[in-house]
Amino acid sequence: MATSSSSQDAVSAAHQLDSGVELTARKSGQFGINEVIEQSSSASDSGDYTEHGADATNSTKADRYNMDRMGKQQVLTRHFRPMATFSFVAMATSVWEFGIFSINQGLIDGGRAGLFWSTIIHAVGFIPIVLSMAEMSSIAPTAGAQYHWVSEFAHPKWQKLLSFYTGWISTIAWQAGNAIGVFLTGTLIQTIILENNNDYAFPAWHGSLLVMSNIVFTVAANILFSRFIPRVQTAFFVLHILAFFAVLVPICVNAPKASAASVFTEFENTGGWSSMGLALLAGQLSAIYMMCGTDTSAHIAEEVRNASTTVPRSMIAIYFVNMAFTIVCWLVLCFAMPDVGLALEHISTYPFVHILEQSMSIKWVTVELVLIVVIVLFANVCYITAVSRDLFAFARDNGLPFSSWICKIHPKYQAPVNAIYVTALFSFLLSLIYIGSETAFYAITSLFTVALLQCYMFSIGSILWRRIRLPETIPDSAFGLGRWGIPINAFAFVWCLWSFFWSFWPQATPTPAEEFNWASVIFLGVIVVAAIYYYFQGHKTYHGPVVLVKRI
Repeated sequence: MATSSSSQDAVSAAHQLDSGVELTARKSGQFGINEVIEQSSSASDSGDYTEHGADATNSTKADRYNMDRMGKQQVLTRHFRPMATFSFVAMATSVWEFGIFSINQGLIDGGRAGLFWSTIIHAVGFIPIVLSMAEMSSIAPTAGAQYHWVSEFAHPKWQKLLSFYTGWISTIAWQAGNAIGVFLTGTLIQTIILENNNDYAFPAWHGSLLVMSNIVFTVAANILFSRFIPRVQTAFFVLHILAFFAVLVPICVNAPKASAASVFTEFENTGGWSSMGLALLAGQLSAIYMMCGTDTSAHIAEEVRNASTTVPRSMIAIYFVNMAFTIVCWLVLCFAMPDVGLALEHISTYPFVHILEQSMSIKWVTVELVLIVVIVLFANVCYITAVSRDLFAFARDNGLPFSSWICKIHPKYQAPVNAIYVTALFSFLLSLIYIGSETAFYAITSLFTVALLQCYMFSIGSILWRRIRLPETIPDSAFGLGRWGIPINAFAFVWCLWSFFWSFWPQATPTPAEEFNWASVIFLGVIVVAAIYYYFQGHKTYHGPVVLVKRI
């Protein structure tokens, strides 16, 4: 009841605020952004933004203006500068480290040629998606990202409901993304043991225990040493770059080679699909998964200095860097697999490990895998930071059960500690899937992908609608799409929808229970739970961040 009361007070305050703020078209010139920034700066300096003063948060005038426009209080310190933001996203996504273990579905459904060309196609197709999100992150740089953008830009009739569902789907997407990282670390440790002990049986429950221990490590590091992450991540970013060459160069030199014709022109259908075309479409998941997640910077926006400029720039830059890494990495792996079937049959379930074994001694295979585990461990620490901020933001807007507890900022650690605990619990539960299915990694990958794509669709669809119907109400921003906004948003929405549909498909048909893609079940389950919660409680406590937004 207290939560409901506070929400009603917030709504009332927001309406009073809106009544005193004139809604002005961007082209009118009657109330410019510079004047608003100056006003918001003055308000911040007088103590209206944080209880400990605006200077303590390292916010710029633009940051204070944006937080004031969104009706949000600055409670986190902005310790991410441009390079720190870029390296943070690079480490959180760790694209080549995760990519080398995410090629199975593409190889099964399409072969080397299918994997390569689907990656090229989606690398181009996702550019409008990234540009669309970069613009929205510049307009509204908030940790809530997609659900906030839906609330602010969607049709007034649907703002509340759509943003609520987007918040829930975003939560499941980022929680699944966190589970992917800790899951991979656990199974890689098992693989290292297997490489040095051929009698190791690779039991699934060992993997679950290793995943759980990894979760404990990432949670402890994120709480106890959160202030040091920006200071050390640049060093890990350099390691991330150097390790890329340390892993791939020996493969290029020593691995047996497939012909160029087989890599670029020979497609395969080993998944049992009725046609090669259908196999290629089902095999897109590997490529689609690699394109998702560059919006990570948006979820730490409230800790980024000059976020309206830094966040979109880092989002776009890291996307192109990640795609370059992915294409080069997968091309090397495709050439290093003369026998795709043999690589897929490796006991670890990772073709990359088979490639390593063909390229170097067991001693060096172990060294390479340990190096990757170290990088992925730090990537998990970075990633849970973004995940917990996403959860914190949605709870701050009363979108979840126990929101008032989840969104609390720990006074000592200056972090949403309770949100980190909830994230850990979710990863614990997902790790149990592995006990019943050794293909769980790909189910969780699919869950992350489909959930994130739906968030992209809802937010991009919302700003597309506003751009067509009410373009004058879209605020000015440091990064804007201008006259190209409508075609870019429209193409992005269609590409999201296309990718979303194919991301549910399993690796092969017929599909036995132990290889079933459980992403669809979990995804629908979350929607059902969200609907039940909204019916009984959510519609009373959740009003959407738009009620606090000042129309300037």
